[in-house]
Amino acid sequence: MSTHAQAVQGPGSTTAATKLQIGANITLPAGGPWTIFHLWGQVVKATTVPAEGTGGQLIIDALSGDLAPDPAPGKWPLPGNPGSSSANSGNAAVPLHIWDVLWEAAGKSVIQLSYLNQLAITTASEVACGIIFGKEIPSVSRSPFCDGVYSAFASAAQQTIGTITLSEKATRITGIFCDLSHGEALTTAEEAMALVTLQSDDVKMPPSVYPCMRAFDAGDGTVEGETACPKMEFIDVDIPVEGGARINCLATSSISVTGNCEVQVFLRYE
Repeated sequence: MSTHAQAVQGPGSTTAATKLQIGANITLPAGGPWTIFHLWGQVVKATTVPAEGTGGQLIIDALSGDLAPDPAPGKWPLPGNPGSSSANSGNAAVPLHIWDVLWEAAGKSVIQLSYLNQLAITTASEVACGIIFGKEIPSVSRSPFCDGVYSAFASAAQQTIGTITLSEKATRITGIFCDLSHGEALTTAEEAMALVTLQSDDVKMPPSVYPCMRAFDAGDGTVEGETACPKMEFIDVDIPVEGGARINCLATSSISVTGNCEVQVFLRYE
């Protein structure tokens, strides 16, 4: 049975040790029970103020009580970048934080994801987080095929990245790799964060919203310096497909930016 993913994105609080829900409640599809096997999150600075770091806790609450076991207290680490020593700071990269979990969820279970920022911050951080689930936990696969698409855009409206046409030999997608970069001119107070949605007329995919491997803090003042590249790996999935299936890849960024963001999506399959 197919792997699915749901995600939310929105601002955190500016007050220290304050829990704030991110986005709307997540309602799992009908047809459970589902096994939730990944919980993930990213937090970036919307502005960079000297001596103001970010990061804290990602908190999951089972509002409907349909998760077993109950995840309470449900507090998972969500690190961000430390404070800078100067306002002249580049757009530091934030890696994807993805945690192996194990909850059984009934169909139509309702989940709330929240962020508790550890420290006070002048401008609320931007947070993306979500769950990855299916009927079974995917096994790690050594797959012979991989294909990808790429596009650059500045708008916060959902953008088409491209369409991947799988080989006629394809039987299942075994891995998803989405990456965001910000390789053009940087502008003060513009963070970069994106979610990728997979759609297809040939494969039953929804809900299918996945994280990018990187997000970027906003720079501030005279933006200078460069960022390191974190380790990035495929997310293991198990999505049955028909040979020759076409997969449409779309991305939505947190805000519009002056210089384009670049998103690439790769599908590993067999």
